[in-house]
Amino acid sequence: MKKTRRALRLGIFVATAIVLFVVAVYMIGSKGNLFSPTTDIISSFKDIRGLVVGNNVRFAGINVGTVKDIRIVSDSSVIVTMSIRDDYTEYIYKNSTVQIGQEGLMGGKIVLISSGTPETGTVGEGDYLAVAEGLDIQGMIAQAQTMLLEATKTISNLTSVTDKIDKGDGDISRLINNNDLTTQLNAVTQKLNNSMADVNDITKKVNNGEGDLGKLINDDGISTQLTGIMENLNATSVKAHAAVSELQQMAQAINSGDGVLPRLLHDGQLGLSVDTAITRIDQGVFEVTRAAETIADSWIFRIFSKKKKNDKNQTLSGTQTKQLPQQYIVEPGDTIIVPEGKSEPEIKKNVE
Repeated sequence: MKKTRRALRLGIFVATAIVLFVVAVYMIGSKGNLFSPTTDIISSFKDIRGLVVGNNVRFAGINVGTVKDIRIVSDSSVIVTMSIRDDYTEYIYKNSTVQIGQEGLMGGKIVLISSGTPETGTVGEGDYLAVAEGLDIQGMIAQAQTMLLEATKTISNLTSVTDKIDKGDGDISRLINNNDLTTQLNAVTQKLNNSMADVNDITKKVNNGEGDLGKLINDDGISTQLTGIMENLNATSVKAHAAVSELQQMAQAINSGDGVLPRLLHDGQLGLSVDTAITRIDQGVFEVTRAAETIADSWIFRIFSKKKKNDKNQTLSGTQTKQLPQQYIVEPGDTIIVPEGKSEPEIKKNVE
């Protein structure tokens, strides 16, 4: 009886072990796609970010296969072969893309397949899927560490600044901890208020028309007078402009006309002729004067002028004897000069 119980217990134990072994094999085979038909597809990565053989391949949030093989072909290319169950290949198209993701923040790596378009057809054995850039959790963690380090330095600097402010170093600390600056600001504010009051008084006086500035701003009579002055100035300016225009016309007429004055200004020969004529007139006047003196000295004039006779006697009694005027030759361009108190002229010859 005891032997029968032992045999029964042994049989139950062996049967249970066999069942557990079958279940384990089935579970492992199901996870590794050992008992279902699969299709292998390929992708090339520059960095697989810790992906290993056996990691899951996920499509639309469902595990559709596993990583079958990882092979390095160059320093910048890693070929990853993925085994996809045929039940899901009809939903994966040739233009679908793959990327390496992560199961949670601290989970393992997985391969994520995105959906494509049906026009390109479903994937087949050995098809190649393009790689899309995914989130690099490790890179993000490293970058976060760098940012945390910089934040720590910034906080340290802020702590140093706050310590200096608390200790009373710098203008900001004086502004916060010292009341003298506030007192000075209050004094300046009071002065500004007084100044504003003075400005308000001045403005009020100006508005009331007090003083010259108030009259200038509020009295229209000054503006009217200024307007009249400006009108007079405009009229005077118009008249001056007209006079200047007439002078310009006169100057233009003198410069370009054919009258005597333009010829006197521009014709040298005419000027020389006029000079000669004036010289001859001077000579004629001198001849008339000499003839008058001759007549005055004649015996006929002495008969009728006793005064002339006495003057003649005084002249004859003196030591000087009056000489007869000599003949002068005057040429064109010469100048006759008669000095005051002398009867003899001087001739200034033209040297040209």
